[in-house]
Amino acid sequence: MRNTKAFKEAVAQTLTELARRGVTFAPATVEDTIEKNMIMVAERLGIQVRSAWRYFDAAAMAEHLARSRSSYEESSSEKGVGQAPMPPIDNPELALVLAGVSSTVLRSASTEAHGIYRGLADGCRFHRR
Repeated sequence: MRNTKAFKEAVAQTLTELARRGVTFAPATVEDTIEKNMIMVAERLGIQVRSAWRYFDAAAMAEHLARSRSSYEESSSEKGVGQAPMPPIDNPELALVLAGVSSTVLRSASTEAHGIYRGLADGCRFHRR
């Protein structure tokens, strides 16, 4: 289906409609959504996918995607979606990994490494209280 002219035109039209609405999606996301919807329409109507293209509306698809994006952003912003969770208090090694401390520093037994380790571990405990 993805190699057909109809599919490529549908993706291009949908991306254009999304751009008019000021919404951006990765082309692969739009492609996947269109493919799933066209297969579903064909199955529900009992027709072949190539015949289902007559029911495709790029503006309606773009509107649906834009509403989905808006709904997701509204519902997830309150719950802190996209923010990394704090590591458990009893796992300072994970805190170091999440903080991006290199494994070379962690393997060394220097005072500097110990200071970094303790500082991050204490910081994690401080934020979790």
